[in-house]
Amino acid sequence: MLEKKDIWEHFISTGYGQSKNYKKNTILFRQGDIGQGFYYLSEGEVKISLLSPQGNERDIDYVIPGFLLGEQGIYNNSYFTSASITMPSTLHFFSKEDFTNICLEIPEAASIFTNSLITKVRLLAEATTILNAPAEYRLAHFIYRLYKRSNETTLKISQVSLARFIGTSRITVYKIMNQWKCEKMIDYDKGTIYLLDITKFLNYLNQALYSHNIVSS
Repeated sequence: MLEKKDIWEHFISTGYGQSKNYKKNTILFRQGDIGQGFYYLSEGEVKISLLSPQGNERDIDYVIPGFLLGEQGIYNNSYFTSASITMPSTLHFFSKEDFTNICLEIPEAASIFTNSLITKVRLLAEATTILNAPAEYRLAHFIYRLYKRSNETTLKISQVSLARFIGTSRITVYKIMNQWKCEKMIDYDKGTIYLLDITKFLNYLNQALYSHNIVSS
């Protein structure tokens, strides 16, 4: 059985999908645009952001190589987030016709796609739920999600990016991370976070969850 990433790479190698290179800061799609298909990121990085009813934009996720984005577009629905390129990237666009043929070739692709879509819906609900949670919780939640996705205890992300993702100032992020550093939960240096104690970090996250009555998704 092929792994998730291998499945999409296999389809690309056999001619499915339209490959395109994108420059940094290119807008891939905007929240509310009607989709005609979905994307697979082969190289680079894509930032996902959400526009609140008040008109405030909040970064809620990074897409890294090997993952899908814009899945709701396959049903000709409007995108519920915006996507922009953060570094030179290569993406592959799959139309509804492509996807139909792909599922005929490898039926398990349908379940992989559906699981990815469900994850994105949960992410959206999660981002909305913790919108007004304390900055410490939002930061811990985001960093732990990055860890779970990559399964790596070394995370390369700047304090400026973290501040944008949780909707606060870089100074606030700096103060929180300094406190965590003193507690030996993390270390950081030049845009890299080192998770020193995952168990302690998760306990901190759970304590914050209950102490602030935050509903977990």
